[in-house]
Amino acid sequence: MSYPTDVTDAQWALLEPVLGRGSRGPRPALDRRTALNAILYQARTGCQWRYLPAEFGRWNTIWKVFCRWRDRGVWQQAMDVLRRTLRVRQGRNPEPSMVMVDCQVTKGGRGGPSFHENHGKYRLCGAKKVIAIDYLGLPIGAMVHGARSHDVRAARELLDALLPNHPRVADVLGDRGFRGLAGPIAREHGVNVEIKHRDRLPGEFKPIKPLWRVEDAFAELGRWRRLARSFEATPASATAWVQVACVGWMLTML
Repeated sequence: MSYPTDVTDAQWALLEPVLGRGSRGPRPALDRRTALNAILYQARTGCQWRYLPAEFGRWNTIWKVFCRWRDRGVWQQAMDVLRRTLRVRQGRNPEPSMVMVDCQVTKGGRGGPSFHENHGKYRLCGAKKVIAIDYLGLPIGAMVHGARSHDVRAARELLDALLPNHPRVADVLGDRGFRGLAGPIAREHGVNVEIKHRDRLPGEFKPIKPLWRVEDAFAELGRWRRLARSFEATPASATAWVQVACVGWMLTML
């Protein structure tokens, strides 16, 4: 049985060099394309590991593959492949010259000790997602912190990880909540940080150009129900699921 989240042959041809079995070592117990389909299915539907359809194989084997790819940074590599492909198709340089950042707080859905923290403004216990996108709205990177982490700190950690791998980036855009980001990022990475302000009348809604694309990106990622709440116990797993959703979202654009 096939599902809407299953990758096509053309899509798998793009991702196989990153996710597929290499030429060394024994053949894996689970076909990597099947594992990818299972993980995308779970990210989209939000089901638990044990509730994965039986045709995908043993859930604990798929979970081990997910953890292995998470620890190796494979999901970020898959994001890079898809983003470059989509940019080239639109006549752009494969690498961006400008990125936009923003954060979103998600309520925690797990009891017991974890990285979830109380967020002062929204008064909920959860996690904070921070994403970076290019001018086209394509995700470049994502990271998840405890909800108490300040927006500037969360964005700085993400940019510190991303910018060394993107030498073409000359500008970083954010709203006024990222005012404290300008000095550190400019000094350490030599890029310009531009803070956009909303110019509007009282009671009027007016999106900030082009930062509305970040809100649109969060809306698209919100369709992936695994992200509706933060079910994970570690920032690494929570980050990986946001990256999986980014991969799935970009696959729909191909």
